[in-house]
Amino acid sequence: MQSESTPELLTLKEAAEFSPYSADYLNLLARKGKLKARKIGRDWLITKQHLLEYLRRQQIESRMRVRELSRYL
Repeated sequence: MQSESTPELLTLKEAAEFSPYSADYLNLLARKGKLKARKIGRDWLITKQHLLEYLRRQQIESRMRVRELSRYL
């Protein structure tokens, strides 16, 4: 059981279940430094909080791109 202060760590395979992205794509994002993840041994681990922050950031950026593109239509 994890305490309140210990963040929940997920493998990228587990994280893919909470996101629209595949584990392979999350791996690419982690290697490029676009996703806050840590490599421990052969596995990349991410906190659920960092995954949700990334997804929120992507959603906001997507809305901004749509808004910008809609100015040209």
